[in-house]
Amino acid sequence: MSFSHSSRVRRAIALSAVVLATGGLVLYRAPAAAFPGASGLFRTPASLVNGKNSAAFSGPGVHGMVSLSHTRLLAGQETTVFAEVRVVADADTRAGDEKRAPIALAVVLDTSGSMSGEKIIEARRSVLRLLSEMRDDDEITVVRYSDTSEMVQPLARVGLVRSALSAKISQIEASGGTDIPGGLSHGLRALDEAARGRVRRIVLVSDGLDSTRAQAESLARSSFSSGITVSSLGIGLDFDESYMGSLAQNGHGNFAFVKDGASLATFLHRELEETAGTTVENTRVRLSLPEGTRFVSATGADAVVTGNEVELAIGSLFGGDERRIVVELAASTFDGRGDARPLDIDATASWTPVGSSTFTTHAPRLSLLATTDASEVERGKDGAVFASATSVTASRRQIEAANAYAQGDVARAAQLAEKNEQALAAAIAAAPAPAASSLGTQMKAYRSMRKGFVTVAPSSAAGKAAAKEAAVKDMGNMNRNGF
Repeated sequence: MSFSHSSRVRRAIALSAVVLATGGLVLYRAPAAAFPGASGLFRTPASLVNGKNSAAFSGPGVHGMVSLSHTRLLAGQETTVFAEVRVVADADTRAGDEKRAPIALAVVLDTSGSMSGEKIIEARRSVLRLLSEMRDDDEITVVRYSDTSEMVQPLARVGLVRSALSAKISQIEASGGTDIPGGLSHGLRALDEAARGRVRRIVLVSDGLDSTRAQAESLARSSFSSGITVSSLGIGLDFDESYMGSLAQNGHGNFAFVKDGASLATFLHRELEETAGTTVENTRVRLSLPEGTRFVSATGADAVVTGNEVELAIGSLFGGDERRIVVELAASTFDGRGDARPLDIDATASWTPVGSSTFTTHAPRLSLLATTDASEVERGKDGAVFASATSVTASRRQIEAANAYAQGDVARAAQLAEKNEQALAAAIAAAPAPAASSLGTQMKAYRSMRKGFVTVAPSSAAGKAAAKEAAVKDMGNMNRNGF
């Protein structure tokens, strides 16, 4: 199909124009805004303001907020309630080497046959550039994988292996199939040997796919539970964005794609900077739920439910990083005797500042009050929390739409996108101005994508790029506000 003679089609695929024009990096993540604290004390930034039913917490290097979508519930009726958790790592104000975390980085590189030619040449250049940017006391391991995996460089101090490793990287060739779990396993085992106190991250690069997604996802989850972040980068237009994106989601890292290998260096540089800029690890928020309230789902964190407690594992944050977690609850103020009573929710946050011990703090208790007046329930709703819940729900649905489109089911993709537009429009009407603006941007993106669904062939280069860009952006919006 030729696009040069169709302005209508060109407009429809505008959302992928940057990728098509430059082959550049597509990486969606919230900007690292600076929210400095004063001697570790909490200062409320513009993005964290008290809602109608919210409680703040703070401690060394971190501050945050827990907010509920309601203040009152209709007595005797089960109601869907959203809890929004925001966690911000304070910008690191230290200078020079003092602000840089000690790191251990694993580069897990696809060297299958499809990487041959320009891709493997650019991959070698990019890893060599990364090596040149690392400090002598950083630790690095490099793993290559095709239909087998191999440790190119066991974990070692960069200063001790820089020259020899550069020679090894320059000799890497591409051939064979793709065994992503094999490469991940090698990287995970290598980082298990990292010196205590180092921030550990795996960066996996691939241009293809294999049939072992469940195994790879399990390895990414295992990495995260061990304190290792997993980021993934897809190269070209033939990798499975759903598969690669799921690795980053399960590993709580970044997901991105580039049209070719030329922008790989940019991604690796950002991964290095983010890893070195990590200020806190093992960040968790625990919600204690009252009788009559049950957990439904969480977006933006791994949730473990034990009795009446929900523990949200968030992981590592770099200085200025802000995470958003949306928890869906089903709550009823009706007890077994038929009496209405308030519901109290307690929140506890904990994290480990890099190089220090774990800190734990408690947020003030939040209460949901019973009422028989439906108008009181409406007046007590927090439009900002509902906006966040609608945004992440729409992102989940839009990822489903992008997958349907990539598989050729254009009608379903357009239907899901249209449903998203309707849900976002309804949320905009009830949201405060900043949240409404963000939802409006998201709605416009989906409208543009829906037009592209019905005018651009999914199998075309433009169609593949658009589906991947949509997946990257919406996966990023699941734990950071990406619109």
